[in-house]
Amino acid sequence: RVARNRARARCSHSTRIHATSRCYLPLFRLHSVKKAFNIALATALVDFYPPKHHTRALGIINVILVKDPDNVPCLMGCGYVLEYVGKWEEAEELFTKVARLLPDDLDHGLRAREESAWCKAHSGGLEKAANELKEVIETLDGLEEREIDKARCWYRLGRCYWDMGGKARAPIYRKRQYTDAALEADHREGAYRHFITALKRAPTFAPAFTSLGIYYSDHLSPPDPNRASKCFQKAFELDPREAEAARRLAEGFAEEREWDLVEVVARRTIDGEGGLEGGTATARYLPINAWAWKAVGVVELVG
Repeated sequence: RVARNRARARCSHSTRIHATSRCYLPLFRLHSVKKAFNIALATALVDFYPPKHHTRALGIINVILVKDPDNVPCLMGCGYVLEYVGKWEEAEELFTKVARLLPDDLDHGLRAREESAWCKAHSGGLEKAANELKEVIETLDGLEEREIDKARCWYRLGRCYWDMGGKARAPIYRKRQYTDAALEADHREGAYRHFITALKRAPTFAPAFTSLGIYYSDHLSPPDPNRASKCFQKAFELDPREAEAARRLAEGFAEEREWDLVEVVARRTIDGEGGLEGGTATARYLPINAWAWKAVGVVELVG
């Protein structure tokens, strides 16, 4: 009887423990699911018509990072937001942190290294940024697929060379007795080759077409406006967020008094930045490309 009573006691205790665990387990799972949902929502908001929804995204990201300061998707998302507002040094810190957390990772870790280098480029460290981008490219080119990643890295490397212009003063150039003009031309030609390589990796990578259009119109001597226009048109066809290509197209059409084409370009630019929903302007929205709204106004006046 004593043994039976003890067995009953143990059974009753086990039952209580099991019942308690069944109560808490769904709560734990609910918390995990909610966190995963918020991470997915925040990262989606970062990329949805950027930077239109960045304020909302940051509100979610900051809450998650308070409890989980090493959450990689949120660190990456916060870094992208900081890039959009031009806070390159702060963004670099976040991407460097992710690169340290995932040193051998070929997804977030490798992308963090690329973004860190891109931030350095905008902070004035062009040569260091170019060297780091070359290291990322060396890794990416050894991977299958990843065409867009490869194209983006080659394009960014080209942008580094383009922005170097006549600023660099490496000893090898001094030995060759390069003039400032020759040095600038050398960097710009290198940038051109990198833009071409980017398109070889991914023929639909729009930013490379925009940069090639700028090369043909602003750097090539004599300029080649026809090829430049074709590059701008291709970039804008591929991605209406290519604002520089769109602006130059609209200016060219305006000079030719092709107002219908000006309106098409301007309205597609506005739509590409999320400025219109259902054909009307979005409330509480600050336009990125004010020129496009002005162009639509001019077309209305002319018409």
